[in-house]
Amino acid sequence: MKHLVAAFLCLILPALAQAEPKTYRVVGVAAGDTLNVREAPAASSADIGDLPPGTGGVEIIGTDPSGKWGLIVWQESNGWVSMRFLAPDPVQRVAGTALSAGLLCGGTEPFWSLRLASGSAAYSNLDGLHFAMSLQGARVADGRDILPVQVGFAGSGASANAIISALNCGDGMSDRVYPWQIHLLLTGGGISRYQVGCCHLPLEIGFH
Repeated sequence: MKHLVAAFLCLILPALAQAEPKTYRVVGVAAGDTLNVREAPAASSADIGDLPPGTGGVEIIGTDPSGKWGLIVWQESNGWVSMRFLAPDPVQRVAGTALSAGLLCGGTEPFWSLRLASGSAAYSNLDGLHFAMSLQGARVADGRDILPVQVGFAGSGASANAIISALNCGDGMSDRVYPWQIHLLLTGGGISRYQVGCCHLPLEIGFH
């Protein structure tokens, strides 16, 4: 089934907007009920999960051609939710940028992660490196309004520069499509690395 979903996404993704992903809150769902996460953008599609009423920080990667269904990161793949039951839900931003605070970035081979807060970032990898860094500055690419963004961090004997763009991204290890792509230059702990990965806003980061 996952292969069928992946094939469907390959067909539908060209129609998805490549603008800044938006965040929403689940509304109009009765207490005790849930908003279904569907395998495909149709009410008749399989129910693969549920979002409780009031769930915030639901990051929509894009919509289907009708605009009635939004694509989200869901477990090991993606899912679709009805836009009818979503309302805009502004979240805290990385200072001076359009990036959501709480954005989780990462890559594979080797596995690494970078969690962005409003004024800081935390890096870790499977080699045991852990760096807590403070935001040093951010800027938007020349000639662009809000994206892509270059952000710099430093601290714990390390420094990092990241360029984050609103581009559909795959991690190469799952069927998931993510809404952000990151290029990361990291120096610290006796290493210097250039790493490429994907980012998204995990649902638990939502402001409830």
